[in-house]
Order: sequence, then structure tokens, then C-alpha cells
Amino acid sequence: MAIGNLLQNGERALDQDHLDEAVFNANQALKENENSFKALYLRNRAYLRSKKYDLAIDDASKLVTVAQNSGKREDIALALRQKGVSLFRVSQNESAYEHISQSEKLNPKDQETLMLKKMIENRLKKQGTQTLPESVPQEIHSPKTQESKQNLKVDWYDSKELVSISIFVKNIPSESLKVEFSEHSVDVSFKTKDSSEFNYSLDPLYGPIDPEKSSFKLFGTKLELYLSKNSESTWKSLEKTGEDSSFSQIPKDDFSSSTLSYPSSSRKKINWDQLNIDDDNEYSDQNPDDFFKKLYQNADEDTKRAMMKSYLESNGTALSTDWSEVGQKKVDTTPPDGAEVKKW
Repeated sequence: MAIGNLLQNGERALDQDHLDEAVFNANQALKENENSFKALYLRNRAYLRSKKYDLAIDDASKLVTVAQNSGKREDIALALRQKGVSLFRVSQNESAYEHISQSEKLNPKDQETLMLKKMIENRLKKQGTQTLPESVPQEIHSPKTQESKQNLKVDWYDSKELVSISIFVKNIPSESLKVEFSEHSVDVSFKTKDSSEFNYSLDPLYGPIDPEKSSFKLFGTKLELYLSKNSESTWKSLEKTGEDSSFSQIPKDDFSSSTLSYPSSSRKKINWDQLNIDDDNEYSDQNPDDFFKKLYQNADEDTKRAMMKSYLESNGTALSTDWSEVGQKKVDTTPPDGAEVKKW
């Protein structure tokens, strides 16, 4: 069979998670051409998904050599990224960071590279690494390019029952998106516009989750993951390190199960992430709060949460529509000029 057909069959098998079949087709293609970049790339990804990390690292090293011999910038960047991914999977974080950083220099707009670099930086910080490695492995020789100014954004917030994660990547193709939840890990993968594979992994998670109750939602500008906790614990981070041995338990009465149609000065604590806002309420023009209510009614979910949280926690003295600003901190009471806060 022609090498092109073998690669096509292998890619199809990989998309369908038929990993052994993908490896078989890659092996057959490599018999035709032992330096086939596409065949090595295919087999490397199949080994990664199969968690055969030593084999994946071997293929990634060959991929780097083949790419350097070809001199193609995009192939070198892709090969370095795959080497970084493979090393990261076996916790060789400093070496992984070196390869990913070099890949970023060659292709500063690659979303998976940016995401992986951020993940490795976080892992190195947790390990107590004072300075991130900047040296480049000696076997890597690549053209110089300008550093990327683009920052990949990942936000998350913790509530009583859920941990919500927002991955800000635009136009994720729904047909190739795969999200896998297990009790102690989350894996996200999809194909980007250039047919490369994007991977985001959290393993191990800070606390156990219920895979059956966990879910995700795809937007035009981001992917949101909703992790359903197995216990009412406070998460200090998304991933657990060796130093994290216990969770902070939240009293059962800390949150109200009821929802509000719009912010009030009630002192009840609200589970911000479980709010089910009724958008069908009709408001009379005679109501003095009509404008405020309509503004709230037409806002998106995050804006509503921000408005309610800021209004309630500030005792009605502050109002914010920016969830990223108020979601992770308490909003202090801000009295008007000339007034002072008194505790009753």
C-alpha cells in the first residue's frame, strides 16, 4: 500500500482511538521510508495516548533529527513541541520546558505550545524551582525568531460543589474535541487549524471528582470545564502536589440553595456557580429599579454572577460586571464619602 494511504488510515484510526491500528499503519509507513516525518509524528501521538511514554520520547527524538535535516521551520517547531510533551508526561519538566521554549520561538502562535509552556511553568514553581531554565539543548539548532507576546489564558474558580475551568482558545472545532474525565484527572484534546493536536491535562487533580456528573461547554472564544467534586472541599490549586495532604472542608450551611432574580442586600451566602437565573421575568416601567433589573436580565452568566457577588458582599455599596476581577476575592464594603462602616 502507498505510504500516503497508510498515513491516511493511521490518522483515521487515531481519530477513532484505535491506537494499535494507528501504530501498525505508522510502522508500515516507516518500512517504506524510515525518515517519514508524518509517520513518526503519527506514531508519537499514538504512543502518548497509549501512555507508552518511553517509546513516545524515542520517536520525538527521531522527529527532531528528521526535522532539522529537512530545515523546515514549522517541522522543527512541531518536533520540539512533541519532544516537550513527551518529556512532560514523564515529569522531566526542566528538559520539557527547554524544548517547548525553543518551539515557541519558532512558532509563537501555536496554542498548544503556549498552553503546555504555562503548565510546565506552574509545575516547576510547585517543585520549588527558583528560576526557569533558559538554556537550549545542544542538539537543537534553529533559526532565531521574535518572542511571542501572546499569553494563553486559563481561569478557574472554586465553589462548594464545582470547580469551573475556562480555557480561552478561539474557534475550537467541536468535531475533534475530546474531553475525558476520571476521578483524579482531566484530559482535553482537539485538532487545531493546522491539523496539529492540542492537549491540556490536569493529573493529578487537587481533589477527587465525579466523572459522571462533570461536564463541559464549548463557546466561540473558550472551552469551559465543570468538575463535580466528590466532597465539599476547598481547592487551593487545580493540581495536587506532594505537599497537599488534606482539604479544607466547607460547612454545609455556607451556601444557600435558593437563587435570586437580581442582587439584593441579603446576607445569605450564594453558590455563585450554581445560580440558575430566570431570564423571562417581566419588569414594570413603574419600578424604580427597572433599568438595573433589565441590565441584569440581559447580561451573560458571568456578568450576572459578578453583579450579584459584588453587590451582596459589599452590602450594596459596590457593583461590578467583571467576574474575572471579583470571582476570586471578597468585595469589600465601600461607603460613600463622609460615611463609615459600622458593624451591627
